[in-house]
Amino acid sequence: MTHTYVAYKREDEVRVARLVEALRLQGLDVWFDAVLPGGEDWRRQLAERLQPAGCVLVVWSALSVDMERGGWVQEEAQHGQSRNILVPVKIDRVAPPLGFGRTQAIDLSHWRGDLKDPYFLDLVAAIEAKLAGRPAPPSRGSANRLWRRVVYTGLSTAGAAALWAMLFNTFGAAEKVCTFEGLQPGLSDICGSLHVGNRPSHDERLAWESRKPGDCEALATHIRRFPYGAYAQVASNLLAAKKVRVVDDWARGERRLPLFVSGEGPAMPGEAAAQAQALQRAQPEAELSCRGFGAGTLFRYVGAKAVAASWQCHPGSGGVVCGFEGDAVCTVDVHQPRESASCGE
Repeated sequence: MTHTYVAYKREDEVRVARLVEALRLQGLDVWFDAVLPGGEDWRRQLAERLQPAGCVLVVWSALSVDMERGGWVQEEAQHGQSRNILVPVKIDRVAPPLGFGRTQAIDLSHWRGDLKDPYFLDLVAAIEAKLAGRPAPPSRGSANRLWRRVVYTGLSTAGAAALWAMLFNTFGAAEKVCTFEGLQPGLSDICGSLHVGNRPSHDERLAWESRKPGDCEALATHIRRFPYGAYAQVASNLLAAKKVRVVDDWARGERRLPLFVSGEGPAMPGEAAAQAQALQRAQPEAELSCRGFGAGTLFRYVGAKAVAASWQCHPGSGGVVCGFEGDAVCTVDVHQPRESASCGE
């Protein structure tokens, strides 16, 4: 069991190939399916390589964490997790799929191929540890990131020393500092990145603060994005307290009712005038029909208009008389009740 098997989404092949080449330069025996010969039974070939692997490196990306598109990658990762030889790495800023959050993924979303990058070196060390059957060493990437924050935020020497001690939890400093009630946001973010004191990470804190209060979907999205975050349980409790009420919405619509107007009106000097007179005679009947239609609870009357479909015109006493068959076109508001959910706020 000396080789490392790479589980990844085929669409990420270019990025993964660069990572594989970098690992091989560190002396690691890495196999991924870009080397499969054409025409082979690829599932059988993958199984033959996966079973004897001493380490399974799963590459989490926007595609591979997707439940539908990343199913095969997640199945390969499950094999590694069940044997306790899984090393997860992220090449996009994504949360691992459900069931894979217990193992911290090494974040290479900003990696540009530097073989001395502390996060890349963390990956090399983690793979070597799995192949040797020993626990992975402490992360150097997180320490490096924390030190940059200390330097870039211009903290005092005493503050830097305190945070450096916190990183290694010297004398329990991390727990003491990170559980302080009045902790500033910047220091709270550092605690969150170290998973100390049940503090949110920087990204989770901003996501939580920017969500719309009472929005159930926003809470569900937060849980999917930060399934093991500091606010995940709070979000779950708020979702459990969801209240649903019915809101009465109305949408403008149109309904047509049959309308018949007899040719028994006064004679007019021409056919056009006779038709206009027939429409005028029909208007009160159209309004009456539409008002009756809108008298219930499903519709509200807005207006009515008589519309002719076929005319019957004939000579009358000194002119032309017209009648028609058509519609009373009713403009109504249609009742469309909907459920409105509010989650605890």
